Amino acid sequence: MTHETFREMLPLYVIGALDGDELYHFERYIAENRELCRIEIAEYQAIADQMALAAPFAQPSPMVYGRILTAIEEKKYPAEAPAPAPVVAPTRVPVRVPVAAPAFAPAPVSAPVSVPVAERRERKGLNLGLLILRGIPWAAAAVLAFMLISANGQLREMTRLRRALTDDYNKLLAKNDEQHGGITNLAARLDAQTRESSAQAQQFQEQVDKLRVENAEQQQSLKTLRAAHTELNAEKVQLQRAADRMREQLEQQILQTASLLKKANEQTASLEVLTDPAIRIAPLTDPKGETKATAKVYWQSEKKTGLMVVSSLTPVVEGQGKCLEIWAICGSEPPVPAGIGWTDESGSGNLRVKLAKDIACIDKFAVTVENTGGVSTPEGSIILIGQ
Repeated sequence: MTHETFREMLPLYVIGALDGDELYHFERYIAENRELCRIEIAEYQAIADQMALAAPFAQPSPMVYGRILTAIEEKKYPAEAPAPAPVVAPTRVPVRVPVAAPAFAPAPVSAPVSVPVAERRERKGLNLGLLILRGIPWAAAAVLAFMLISANGQLREMTRLRRALTDDYNKLLAKNDEQHGGITNLAARLDAQTRESSAQAQQFQEQVDKLRVENAEQQQSLKTLRAAHTELNAEKVQLQRAADRMREQLEQQILQTASLLKKANEQTASLEVLTDPAIRIAPLTDPKGETKATAKVYWQSEKKTGLMVVSSLTPVVEGQGKCLEIWAICGSEPPVPAGIGWTDESGSGNLRVKLAKDIACIDKFAVTVENTGGVSTPEGSIILIGQ
């Protein structure tokens, strides 16, 4: 027998429900393991005693008691005819039945004056009822045994749960110890990393401070450079303006020089023409006689070039979209272009005379006002003509 089997049979043993081989093996196990079993037997015996004594006294209802006796009589004497006289229930004294009592003793009943057959039957039924009531403690014992077995099962389950919880608790303790060791190692590593980080942070802070000092110096140098750059820009602007003014002056001087050279060349050419002994002079006037405009053409027949000097004309200034165009006329032939030019603001000017193509002769010179660039055939009216 194992101790688990001992625990299962213990509730039946304390209420006296074991017999035969089961009782023999159970008591033998107790004799072999007295110290182990003694405490558990005492606990279960105390529980059984308390449950037997804790049941209250029960008093059956007179109506229920009468129905039970009637049912017993009908089952015991089914063939007998009912008595002609009504059955009078005997006077009963209340009975107190303790559940744990081993036997049941009913209270004495007052004896009637006469004992008829019906009364004898009733007494027999009463004895049977008393037997039934006597069996109530055994039913209570059976209920107690069932409760003890259930309590034993619950106790075993609680023991199993306690062992399981103890195992889990031990595992948790072992795991906690392991985690505590890991936490200790981790704390040591974290402490080392913290010290290392602190050292690195200090180095980094020193580098940052050094960089801040260098940055401040560089900022100061940058401000100095910016100020110098601003001054240089101002000087550059001034120099640029001076250069622009000098460039404008130089361009004006170049233009003036070109104009002077042009005038000098024109004057030189005019002087050459005027001093040539083979020159031919043709005066020109307004054919309508409305203005005092005059002109002279100094023509050199051999070179087929010449110079026209005009004065008192209505000004035809260069750049206004118009020009003076000279025409050479030979008899009834169409006029041939002989050059273009302009006057100054006073209406005077020198115009170079040069034929666009050869002609057989030149009988007359004429002047018209045409669009800038000249035309091949006169479009404007003649303002000067002469021969």
